[in-house]
Amino acid sequence: MIKILFFIEKLGGGGAEKVLRDLVNHMDQTRFAITVQSVWPYEEGRKLVPGVRYRSVYPVRNKWTEKLYRVEAAAGLTYALHIKDDYDIECAYLEMGTTKIMAASTNRRAKKLAWVHCDLLHAVSDIRAFEEKTAPWYRKFDRVVCVSRSVKDSFDQIFHNVFPSDVLYNVVDDDTIREKAQEAVSNAEKRRLTMLSVGTMYPPKNYPRLLRTHQRLLQEGVEHDLWILGDGVQRSQIEQFIRDNGLQDSVKLFGFQNNPYPYMKAADLIVCSSNYEGFSTAITESTILGKTIVTTDCSGMREILGDSEYGLIIENNDEAFYTGVKRMLSDLDMRREYAARAAIRGKRFSKNHLISSTEKYLEGLLQNEL
Repeated sequence: MIKILFFIEKLGGGGAEKVLRDLVNHMDQTRFAITVQSVWPYEEGRKLVPGVRYRSVYPVRNKWTEKLYRVEAAAGLTYALHIKDDYDIECAYLEMGTTKIMAASTNRRAKKLAWVHCDLLHAVSDIRAFEEKTAPWYRKFDRVVCVSRSVKDSFDQIFHNVFPSDVLYNVVDDDTIREKAQEAVSNAEKRRLTMLSVGTMYPPKNYPRLLRTHQRLLQEGVEHDLWILGDGVQRSQIEQFIRDNGLQDSVKLFGFQNNPYPYMKAADLIVCSSNYEGFSTAITESTILGKTIVTTDCSGMREILGDSEYGLIIENNDEAFYTGVKRMLSDLDMRREYAARAAIRGKRFSKNHLISSTEKYLEGLLQNEL
């Protein structure tokens, strides 16, 4: 039995947190004894299946424990004080804080993995400073796991191929996605052609680009509605744009949804306006549901959609995004063709295949076969 720890700062509703839950919930518990640990306790911990142990560093989140966390993390003491078990494999499942904490592991026997979920070349403003700050952390890990080839290329470029890195695609629960998509949507009325975007409301997702495109298309007579699922630091800015431009009737913000799939199923077009991604969970899930997709050309999209074979990938600028969305909304035959292609592509992302690849990788790590 392999004892394995997945450590992540938060276990909320983000993409990395979701794919972590999908991964551990379907791993073979006759071969792996799995622990998930976060800094704070999260309700999402209840979504872990029986047999997967869930822990938090601190029992509650308040001003005192937040201060304590900052002090202990700055001193490199979080691991030594709060992670006690003797694991065979220890995984830092996100960049930055999580990686820093697990780099201070005192378990010399354990194999150590650092997961990278985003395109660091685009996510980091000062590449050189980032390299100098984080290279000492990555030296403590046996290997780095990247969620797409483009994420790996970005990581390798920053660190000059010094640290051994591999690609493991995120696990998505395709059966559950299809099942949950059949549920009814009680708070949304589909009136006409509808496009939908799913993701945290923060700058990398570039929702202002999406809203400007929506407004421009309406002004040109392309009748449609826009639904957005997600919350985040830019929500008030997005709401202000909607009010200032009189879009209250056509833009619906549904916030974070535990089950986004009925909304995705109901939409005619799934769009991604991001500046950068790692390996988009929302776009992967959209292929599983056989949805028509338009996305900017950012990390991971060509691995999911090919060279616009299974979804339309466009240049990462405002004008190209507008043109691509308009083209798809205006052409029913194209939407139907891309939906059919997406359904074919979605079969590639079965959880059984992805889980098996990850489990073999973890066993190979212990057997020094990587």
